Amino acid sequence: MARRKLQKRSFDDIARGSFGGLIFAARKQHVLTQAQLAEKIERDRPWLSDVETGKITHVLDEDIRALAHALGLDVDQLLSARNRSSSRLSPEPENIGMRQTCNTCGKSNPSTANFCSNCGEKLPENIECPACHLTNRSEANFCNGCGEPL
Repeated sequence: MARRKLQKRSFDDIARGSFGGLIFAARKQHVLTQAQLAEKIERDRPWLSDVETGKITHVLDEDIRALAHALGLDVDQLLSARNRSSSRLSPEPENIGMRQTCNTCGKSNPSTANFCSNCGEKLPENIECPACHLTNRSEANFCNGCGEPL
């Protein structure tokens, strides 16, 4: 069986987004490794790596405050960058094929619809996570952003 050769991306090839880029630049400016910064904010290095590379876009406010304190950044600046990255990197549910089914007739509707396009019945409402305030589908039992029970 042939082994697949992994190609490592260079730092310049990573699309970090405004939030990940800001954290990355500030960490480099303070001459900190990911492990050192992660220890300061009481997180693990893989989590910080995922934040810097844009794999994690919804960072909790408490983590924002810890990052701001450790890197000497303004909390509002980080919140704004996080919100820009989350909206840019997280496509609308309809664009990624998420649908919701009418409880009355079973018709599949776009997740952004409020009423069924087939029978006109009101569709189940989305649920906002009480912990991180991310909007989740009505059927969800746990938050897609932070994993908290809904």
